[in-house]
Amino acid sequence: MLFAQSIDPALSNKLQQVIDSMQINNSIEGISSCIIFPGSATWKGVSGDSHPGTPINSDMEFGLGSNTKLFSGVLMLKLAEQQLIQLDDSLHQYLPTFNNINSTITIRQLLNHTSGLQDVIDVPGYIDSILLNPNRVFTASELISWIGPPLYAAGSGWNYSNTNYLLAGMIAENVTGQSYAQLLHDYILSPLQLDSTFLGFYDTIPNQIAHPWQGNANNFSVSRISLNSAAWAAGAMYSTAGEMAHWYDVLMNGNFLNDTSFTDMTAFVGTANYGIGISQYVSYGRTVWRHAGSIWGGYNSEMMYDTASGIVICVLTNQLPGNGFQVAEQLLHTIFAHLLPTDDRSIEFPFVVYPNPSNEMIALNVSNELKNKVAGIQIKNSNGMVVFSNNHFNFDTHINATDWGSAGVYLVELIDEQHQVITMSKFILN
Repeated sequence: MLFAQSIDPALSNKLQQVIDSMQINNSIEGISSCIIFPGSATWKGVSGDSHPGTPINSDMEFGLGSNTKLFSGVLMLKLAEQQLIQLDDSLHQYLPTFNNINSTITIRQLLNHTSGLQDVIDVPGYIDSILLNPNRVFTASELISWIGPPLYAAGSGWNYSNTNYLLAGMIAENVTGQSYAQLLHDYILSPLQLDSTFLGFYDTIPNQIAHPWQGNANNFSVSRISLNSAAWAAGAMYSTAGEMAHWYDVLMNGNFLNDTSFTDMTAFVGTANYGIGISQYVSYGRTVWRHAGSIWGGYNSEMMYDTASGIVICVLTNQLPGNGFQVAEQLLHTIFAHLLPTDDRSIEFPFVVYPNPSNEMIALNVSNELKNKVAGIQIKNSNGMVVFSNNHFNFDTHINATDWGSAGVYLVELIDEQHQVITMSKFILN
């Protein structure tokens, strides 16, 4: 198999060299990174310092900024799975009337940023107001009252807006009668044992936090109460690189949401190809699902999931600007430059399902060496049920994926003559 249970030491050294060089060349105070490969092999690397005399370690927590939005989006999807809400419900069903907010906007339009609402951080004087008293607690309803007229009619355009996720958090609280922080623990953090992931200001800090830097200033001594209370459901979470990589690994491989929710999360729209808490992007010719995050002070985060291989990359920095996206891209590029040293990129893996994701026909790209060992193929849905099998499959044949059933994550397995699995690949039908 292409990915083993352990990391090739040569690749491990190359990955460490990437974060070391990026940390030095981009004047990043500190970096913590984690990569999970299919088969659960995990690489962790750190570089730089939290503050003078204290190097970054992999257990340190960093502010996630807007990578909080995926947690909020998944929470709303979980509430929909329990039929407490529906994504196409309107705001007026759950919230009072606010100035400049159309009450017919749907929850889905909040989560995929097609509501047309102004981003609260674009309100003139926003950051000055937040920083004026670092110990002041802001509420979502107060911040919502600041926004101006909508940019366009709901559903007719796309713009990234933190306002959307503040409203989503308010809906979650009103529907359940519980705090947003408690809902995160009940629905996500506790079930996945994300013990080092928490909501800033609202939760007890479980471990050591990396000092935040902006420019050359260490802002650790500055209270972050105003910043975190204002960011709230749109950007106030903290975590470690390891737990964030685990979060993406579980979620993106279809092991946490049901098929309907997963399809909703990965229904990408607008100029940024945005779903719910993630966007689709092409990096070095590879389709990835990703999200960036930053918060004043500062922290920067980047999450990246390579859809073809299933590799998850997390990069956290305690610096603004933090270049997390550039570090993650370079790590991804380094992995495949190491695994695929040939100039021939026509077959990037011994076994690939493509296009991935797809909503129609798929094909299999299998190396000749692997074909000689394969007797057949079987495809299973997320419940482990075999939806397609062929013991004499012609690898030049396309498969009609719509015959498998509903949208979701499927496991494509190549088997030998004894019906033992030789290798496998995840495929997403949307």
